[in-house]
Amino acid sequence: MQNTLKLIIFSFLVSLLAACVYKRDLPQGNLITPDMVSQLQPGMSRQQVVQVMGSPLMYNAFDDASWNYVYRLKDADDNITEKQVSLVFNGNQLADIQTSGDIDANVHGQQRDAPASAAAAGPGEAISPMGSPTSNPEGGAADPTL
Repeated sequence: MQNTLKLIIFSFLVSLLAACVYKRDLPQGNLITPDMVSQLQPGMSRQQVVQVMGSPLMYNAFDDASWNYVYRLKDADDNITEKQVSLVFNGNQLADIQTSGDIDANVHGQQRDAPASAAAAGPGEAISPMGSPTSNPEGGAADPTL
């Protein structure tokens, strides 16, 4: 009888622990905040856009004039927030800004790390992949592909 009671109590405790599953938020893509989008202005250079938004998540393989920033957040309660900013360039100048999704949606206080430090870099500096400023005497981004 004691062994049966111990087995029942043990089974009950195991079932209680099984119900305690930790789920975390799953962010994917480029963090997009209303402040970032409000800083975008037609006529900005590609380097200025990278300082504000960071590197785009997707480049259009057939047309390098389009940059897409996509953000998706699946929170612990399985609520999904999706945002997208599409930028079109005419040469090196930003020509068109299109947004979709709820740009003003709360992102649970997340902060973007690398692009924020890029904004802190002075003129003629860019942020290396390790997060430290690199100098470019021509005043543009250090990445030659930009």
